[in-house]
Amino acid sequence: MIMNKFFRSMRLYHKIGLRLPLSNRPIERKKHLEQKQFHLSLDAHSTHSQLAILKSDGQLVSCKNYPTSAPALIEAVSAVKGRTTLVVEESQIADWIKRTLTPYVGRLIIADPKINSWISKGEQIDDKVAALRLARLLYGGYIKEVHHGDSHRQQCKELVLHYPDLTRQIVRFKNKLKAEFTAFALPLKGPCVYDTDVFSFYLTQLSRLPLSQLQTKNYFDILQHLVSLRSEVLNKIRSYYKHYPEIHQFRRIPGVGQVTAFTISAIVDTPHRFQNKHKFWAYVGEAQSQKISNGAVYRCGPSIGGCRLLKYLLLQAAKSAIRSKENSVFKKTSDRLADKGVHIKNIRLTLARQIASVILNYLLLCFEPFLIFASSRSFIHFDNLDSFLNRPQ
Repeated sequence: MIMNKFFRSMRLYHKIGLRLPLSNRPIERKKHLEQKQFHLSLDAHSTHSQLAILKSDGQLVSCKNYPTSAPALIEAVSAVKGRTTLVVEESQIADWIKRTLTPYVGRLIIADPKINSWISKGEQIDDKVAALRLARLLYGGYIKEVHHGDSHRQQCKELVLHYPDLTRQIVRFKNKLKAEFTAFALPLKGPCVYDTDVFSFYLTQLSRLPLSQLQTKNYFDILQHLVSLRSEVLNKIRSYYKHYPEIHQFRRIPGVGQVTAFTISAIVDTPHRFQNKHKFWAYVGEAQSQKISNGAVYRCGPSIGGCRLLKYLLLQAAKSAIRSKENSVFKKTSDRLADKGVHIKNIRLTLARQIASVILNYLLLCFEPFLIFASSRSFIHFDNLDSFLNRPQ
């Protein structure tokens, strides 16, 4: 009876052209807008960026060009009302975009550009097409996210990676310097030429060739400056990482020195990025990969992907563990596999994985004390890292 009166009153309101004064009508509209989902992609460059917007059904809303500035990009993404997911490919400018636009979108994803071959290997590609294809990949769920830590950790990571870059430049100019002396039948071996007095002695022997003498002196000055810069960077890294407890524990692993410990901590950042140790092995390039089609195996062997720097560092640590005379758990594993006749390459791979597991487990200890991966899906408790390393095999 009550419902019949309600519907009669509704028909009366409709006949006379009035609307019910529902106080919650703006709230319902706001909820409706929040339920709308949009997929945004940004093809970012230093001067301009292309923003593509797709609806939840994959329909294109717009694809416009904006200047690469904080006010312009914030205004562009804020104009989209609803639940938004923004994707941008990893690049030099990606971290700035993450810090700038994260508060204005529901979720921001930095994508691995190596996976997006549909964009990179396309024949007819411009900024508009690249942004649209990136939005289509996000809509289809084909994006592989790249981890970016908080602002402080990201700056520390860039500082740590600056150290090997300076090292490569030092090696480059050392080779150039020796090549100049070798070109004039002055072959020099060893580090003696980098001493100031020794270098001055050999430089006088190029007095008849003033231009070559000037070039060689410039190489030496640049080399000295790079060595000084690297020392400053290392001191800065030490001041930043002295509060991170995992650094001291990493250095107890054979072949892991101070710089290697800094690099591992900076790149890995947090163990919660990885679901299990196999994911971490794949990240450091120590997993097995295979390609199967029509029941036939076309490739089965070590992964060719992953972080190359971490892969190199872990393999170097494995080689040091094999050569070490210390009776560590890694040395025991190496001797046991060698007695079984396992090839040296497979021994190095096994030790690199074992070292990677120790690194991941200690990082997990730092974030969640006394909790360690026992397998890919379970956990066990240890009092400290010593009890883990000396656990029964």
